[in-house]
Amino acid sequence: MQRQETTCQVLGIDSNHDEVTEPAHDYRNYFVYSRFEPAELVLCQGQSANRADVVEALQNDIVYITGVGHGTNITYTGDGNFPVFQVGDYQPEEADGKIVHFLSCQTAAELGSDFVRNGCRAYFGYDVDFTFVLNFANIFFECDSEIDLAFADGLTAEEVYDRVIALYNQRISELDSDGQYRVAATLEYDRDHLCAPSIDPMWGDRQAHLPSRQLS
Repeated sequence: MQRQETTCQVLGIDSNHDEVTEPAHDYRNYFVYSRFEPAELVLCQGQSANRADVVEALQNDIVYITGVGHGTNITYTGDGNFPVFQVGDYQPEEADGKIVHFLSCQTAAELGSDFVRNGCRAYFGYDVDFTFVLNFANIFFECDSEIDLAFADGLTAEEVYDRVIALYNQRISELDSDGQYRVAATLEYDRDHLCAPSIDPMWGDRQAHLPSRQLS
């Protein structure tokens, strides 16, 4: 049977306005978004990482939301630290039916579970501040970005979590072997605070996955 291409709409919301978000934004542009076809992507980056532009972008058939930005337990922020999503201040349909991953501080603590209560299929994020060592930043971004890459490969949330933790463990072991104990301990802290459906159903369904990018 002839194979028909389908479109998996991915919304990227990436801040780049300071020394913390800029390197993560650059890493994700090169290593994450290149894994998706241009037709699959809707990007709100830099000054476009704001509430109004995101709401407009969500008029597309978005199935996956990802991004880097600052956060609190109830808020994911965009450019200039202005809220993009905040508990009690977004519409349920913005989360409903979607998988969400934010590289951000604290958002899993309350915002992620609130997304799930509003229909989000799976949420990946951190319930504490995500911390990285600047000279080793790419290792930290690599481990977190494996979430996006694994979902792009069609894995379930449970399989994504297992693959991401395996990469975290590999990089921690390598850093320990190189005598970079402080860096390894920081990476281990982030690993231990990664929240996902595999940790608790408050963050969604372990079997959630992106729709096939092709139909047989």
